[in-house]
Amino acid sequence: MRSLPLITPDSFSGAILAIEGIADAAVLLHGPTGCKFYHGALSERSFARGDALDPLVYRSEFYFGQARVPATYMDGHDYIFGATERIDRLLSAAATRRHGLIALVNAPGAALIGDDLECVIAAADLEVPCLALENPGYSASFTAGFQDALRQAIERLAPPPLPVVERRVNLVGISLYQRHWQGSLDELRRLLGLCGITVGATLSAGSSSAALRGLRAAQVNVLIHTEYGGELAAWLSERYGTAWVLPQHGAPIGFDATEAWLEEVCGAVNADPAPGLAAVRAARRLSYEAISRFHALTGLPKGATFALQAEGSLAYPLTRWLNRYLGMVPLAVQLSDETSAYARPLREYLAAINCANAWGAGLDQHQLPDVVVGSQALIAQARSGGSPVAGVEVALPGGSYLDVVPKKLLGAEGALFLVEQILNGLHRQVL
Repeated sequence: MRSLPLITPDSFSGAILAIEGIADAAVLLHGPTGCKFYHGALSERSFARGDALDPLVYRSEFYFGQARVPATYMDGHDYIFGATERIDRLLSAAATRRHGLIALVNAPGAALIGDDLECVIAAADLEVPCLALENPGYSASFTAGFQDALRQAIERLAPPPLPVVERRVNLVGISLYQRHWQGSLDELRRLLGLCGITVGATLSAGSSSAALRGLRAAQVNVLIHTEYGGELAAWLSERYGTAWVLPQHGAPIGFDATEAWLEEVCGAVNADPAPGLAAVRAARRLSYEAISRFHALTGLPKGATFALQAEGSLAYPLTRWLNRYLGMVPLAVQLSDETSAYARPLREYLAAINCANAWGAGLDQHQLPDVVVGSQALIAQARSGGSPVAGVEVALPGGSYLDVVPKKLLGAEGALFLVEQILNGLHRQVL
């Protein structure tokens, strides 16, 4: 039995999560409740806000006990006669909550009936900036909808010309739909801060509308995941003249890619990478001690096999790191989009280490890997036959585990977390 294909949300979800990733923004959904509840729950779980702890606060019309993504709850009558009056009331209700940006988004069915969202917004004449997403793409990719919605939000917020602050950067290409995004951003800020670099806006995870208005003060825009920010960074360069850094080795995951990413960013803003690299070396020492003790007892992780399913910007550096640093052997490597800029170098790397058959391969119940790296859905597939496969979650959808302590996947501390997960997973297999 082979693994199911990697299923990712479409551009409709990408557009919603792009706006919901702005700390003081809100998505108002013109559509039925069926389109609301999943996105409302996902937004709140991925980026909880302090005013949403009690669902009774949101028992009013449009919210249905959820703090996020209020909806016009369209029914059959509305699809025939329209729901303009209800949109107007939803806008008025949301305006009382002091958002910095409101995006009115059509659900797929609502886009067919012709309610003029721009006209309703103009008639409402609200003080808060409002944006209409009449057609978020739907069948396009999550990352396409994500970047297009962010572009429109930035245009609506109209960032003014600002003096460029030396050694300030914006981090581009991170979303609420990425595992442990908050901890990873904290880690990247820490490493950059050691090098004297400050972070302005993060597009689009955690930044406020005010931070997005100030994005032109950054010296450069730095990509984390190209899938989530490559087109946006190019547009920002064309629109505002801000240079951008494309990581040659992918996202800063694992020690090697983190060091390369730091050096590229520091080179772009004329900063000294030495303090950040020293922090990575300190993490390497901790990792070496743990791996050495574990290897002396078990002979692992060297020689252990793994399967990986992720975006190219993660899959490329992670495959190289697992193989070169931990001595692990890839059995299956799948990308969410094989048109990724990292697809070719990843495929060439697999061929160079005599593992070309791993490219695009799925899980095989007759030859399961020791470690599965991906979403909880992929890990569950591998364990469905009762095999004690070690699982490392680097992507959503996640399991039911509730994270209280922030976790990191990127940077030096993210590498330590990955080593810890892998060693413990392998340890449970050899007990």
